[in-house]
Amino acid sequence: MQQRLYYIDFLRVSAFMLLIVYHASVAFFPDMKWLIEAPEGSAALSLIMKFPRAWRLALLFFVSGMGTWFVYRRCHDLGFLTGRFMRLFPPLIFAMCVIIVPQVWYERMYEDGYQGSFLTFWLTRYFTEGKYPDGNFTWAHMWFVAYLLAMTFVCYPVFRLIDQPFMKPVNDWFQRVAASGWVYLLFLLPLVLNLALSPIFPRQTNALYNDGAWFAVWASWFGLGFLFARYHQALIGNVITLRWRSAALATALTVALYLFSWTGEGGFFIGDYEAMTPLFKTLLMALAWTMILALCGFSARYLNAPSAVVAWLNRKVFPLYIVHQTVVVAALYYVLPLGLDVWTEYALVLIATFAGSFLFAIAAEWLPGRTGLLVGLAPRGKTLPAGGAETQSARGA
Repeated sequence: MQQRLYYIDFLRVSAFMLLIVYHASVAFFPDMKWLIEAPEGSAALSLIMKFPRAWRLALLFFVSGMGTWFVYRRCHDLGFLTGRFMRLFPPLIFAMCVIIVPQVWYERMYEDGYQGSFLTFWLTRYFTEGKYPDGNFTWAHMWFVAYLLAMTFVCYPVFRLIDQPFMKPVNDWFQRVAASGWVYLLFLLPLVLNLALSPIFPRQTNALYNDGAWFAVWASWFGLGFLFARYHQALIGNVITLRWRSAALATALTVALYLFSWTGEGGFFIGDYEAMTPLFKTLLMALAWTMILALCGFSARYLNAPSAVVAWLNRKVFPLYIVHQTVVVAALYYVLPLGLDVWTEYALVLIATFAGSFLFAIAAEWLPGRTGLLVGLAPRGKTLPAGGAETQSARGA
């Protein structure tokens, strides 16, 4: 009997909610530059958020890869690429040309003293002064969608290749590894690719054309998610069985990173986000992978059941993602001049971000016809599921 993997919907919703919380926090990090920065930041908030920063994007790309498999299994010819293009490209372009504009306008007013109206900025400056940060035109947080679109086309030949009969030995090897304790070593794929490409692409830019080392990392998590979903029936039992070990490993790696990187209390320094040494990258990607395995294991074991709330949120997360950063920047623009304490400011920005983003996502339901696609809302009855269907229940494994 076919059963939807409800826990994947839970992971997808949770990953995007965490991303929104994180982005609402960044302006208050005293050790990081952002679009709009609070005059007084919170070192404690920055320190807390270093933990989810280590794995939140890996989880997002992994879950996106899982969802891509469920689309691919239904249509894996060129219709797959057409569908993915129409799902990702229109909202990317619409966001770049419309939704992202206010956040750049607010930034220019707050940081540079610009006094022109939004309409004047949009029509006379946004498209004409070059790309951000020297200019204004940008895809901002929508780099994630641009990367998903690019890696879908880059990985498609690989998806087709592993379908071929002569690839059976390789597919069998992957299933054996992923169904054993050796599964923990799969983090070496993004790590080795990143270390090999870093001499050519030394900086993480989120600009795609000069970000080869980190594009390889995100594509690796995406590909592992695709393979995880493809061989779900063979692998999920092992992931559930190892869930406590995965959590313990993630805890140990987190403690090591806090001691020897993020606080420096361990007696020696191994690198950090600003100075990414090979050792720091090793611990970072190992933490990301063990967190993914732990979250998959626990959610598959305990959360693989229908939920009206998760189903409702699952439909809304793409519009929420598209608009959330613009709402964050607008909230910062109006809250920071109030001169409140840092934690009150943060609370107000966080509440305003969720409220504004949800209002936008709910209002998007009223858009006529297929125009909702521009803001990431699939037509009713055509929602692209993260969980798809599977022949084995993960709940009882």
